Amino acid sequence: MVKKSLKASKKLTSDQHVKHRIIVGIGVIIIAVLAALVLTLSIVPKVTNDARLHRINEIYSSIKLPDNTYFNYEKVFGDKRPYEYDSGRSMSSQKDFVVAKTVKETVAFMDKSIKDAGYTYFEEAYPGSVSVQYHYKTDRGEYIRVTVSSKTRDDAFSNSYLMNGKYSDEDFKIDPNAGPSNVTLKVNLDDNNE
Repeated sequence: MVKKSLKASKKLTSDQHVKHRIIVGIGVIIIAVLAALVLTLSIVPKVTNDARLHRINEIYSSIKLPDNTYFNYEKVFGDKRPYEYDSGRSMSSQKDFVVAKTVKETVAFMDKSIKDAGYTYFEEAYPGSVSVQYHYKTDRGEYIRVTVSSKTRDDAFSNSYLMNGKYSDEDFKIDPNAGPSNVTLKVNLDDNNE
């Protein structure tokens, strides 16, 4: 009888070892799956977004700006930000600044600077408009937009509307070439359908 109980306890111990190994194996698999999820959901997007941000800053750095440039606004980011109302379109990184030149001088300078940086002009968005907007493309398929308008004229229109709720006839008489110039420089790595 003692022999039977020793065999039974040895068998029980052997069964416990098998169960223990199964539990440890399942635990290792669960930990591996969780580690893979953490890697996939947090680390990989961070690395991707950092690479995108580096590329956007690289594009901005490659474009020489005129002397007497004063920055107003900057929103530069690396993650792809689709619009809520249209997920097929994405937001661009943007820098707004004022240049102490006329609109024509600023457009000529920015056009040359962007082309000198190696980017290719492919269209003017609104020909004949008082705000000039040119589009460029990099050899990697990334998009650059530059918009230039008269700060003097923009401010007059804005002030009239804020103060009176309408534009005055005097606002329309302001030369659209009058300096200084408002400049918006946008970079989008994904598309040109903003």
